[in-house]
Formats: sequence, C-alpha cells, structure tokens
Amino acid sequence: MPGPTDPPGVLLVDGTRRECTGVIAALERAMETVPDGTVVRALVADVPSRIDVLAWAERKGHDVPSDVRDGGRFQLTIVKAGRRGTPGTS
Repeated sequence: MPGPTDPPGVLLVDGTRRECTGVIAALERAMETVPDGTVVRALVADVPSRIDVLAWAERKGHDVPSDVRDGGRFQLTIVKAGRRGTPGTS
C-alpha cells in the first residue's frame, strides 16, 4: 500500500519488522507481479537490511534513485528494470 505522500502507482514494501532475508523475499514477490518501470518504495529498519536491499537491487539491475534515512528507518526508492538492467526493457 502506498504511503500518504506517494504518487499513484508506487508500491510500498514495508520491511521494518522483517529481517534482511524477509525484506528481500518481499521485494522479490512484489517485483514478480509488476511491469518494468514500476516504482517501489522499500522501508527497512536497520543498516544491514539497507545494505542487503542495495546489493539485491544492483544484482537485479534495478535503479535506486533515492536512499534516505527517515528517523530510525531507511526509505529506498527502487525502479524495476528489465532483464538488461534498464527500465522498460524485457
């Protein structure tokens, strides 16, 4: 569910109550169901989860245009990429 300030079409993955592997699993499930170019906002509660999400996004070829600390959590904006690592390609 998008946050109150997210534009329409933004998918929220709240990993603040999950361990690193749970956050990655939730992101994998979310990305399987959306088209290339979809914007996903991931919330994580700690630095290790943040690092894991960044590494996962790089490995998958997704873009992370925003990585912001918000109080005690991190908000990462991830844009789903196609197989070649660019939005919109398949």
